[in-house]
Amino acid sequence: MNFIVKLADICIEINSVYPELKNFLKDYLVSDTTPDFSITINEDEILAEREATSDKQFSLTYLETLATLRKLAEILPSYNRILMHGASISYHGQAYLFTAPSGTGKSTHIRLWKKYLGDDVKIVNGDKPFISLDGEPSIYGSPWAGKENWHRNCCMPLKGICFVQRGTENSIRNIEPFECLSLLFKQVYLPSSAEAAGLTLELVDALTKKVPLYLLTCDMSEEAVQCSFEGLTGLTYPSSTK
Repeated sequence: MNFIVKLADICIEINSVYPELKNFLKDYLVSDTTPDFSITINEDEILAEREATSDKQFSLTYLETLATLRKLAEILPSYNRILMHGASISYHGQAYLFTAPSGTGKSTHIRLWKKYLGDDVKIVNGDKPFISLDGEPSIYGSPWAGKENWHRNCCMPLKGICFVQRGTENSIRNIEPFECLSLLFKQVYLPSSAEAAGLTLELVDALTKKVPLYLLTCDMSEEAVQCSFEGLTGLTYPSSTK
């Protein structure tokens, strides 16, 4: 089965093994357009995803979504885009990315933003957004959105990247790239080909120069939301929510 999707403002023709992949990508389907490139997923690539995961019970249709993402992430650096692990939200049209190893609490933190700041907060993506360095940095939703399946087909200017760590007190501070490069590279997909990996390194370097970086230490309280909100946006936390 073949169809065309638009991801991170790039049109891609996908030739899939299973029809379920088209449904997985339904919010990003486009028609009557010329693709920028094409990819074909084969059964060997799907089975390779099974070998790469610790859970051998995943369905072949789910594994095809992983194989598709891997193939896209190998190609997109040539279009000035990278894949990053993190949860992204927007507030009044400005996007912020919270990133940390799985299980740290970034999804919980953006859930608290939604709880206390309401409809002013919009989900961009809950797990694997794409970032574009074509001009001003921007972040895109994608259907690879984690167990919560939080995603929107949208593009937002990226105004901050926040590294999250658990703590008993709430604090946020600006950090320099050298303080977080090891953390950052653990969250960015690094392609297997030398050329694509080199492009990715260049894009990450550009990202750290264009987007403010923060370290957030937080618990799971409203005070944590106020701390990160004021640190990231530069605005006073809305008193009506208190």
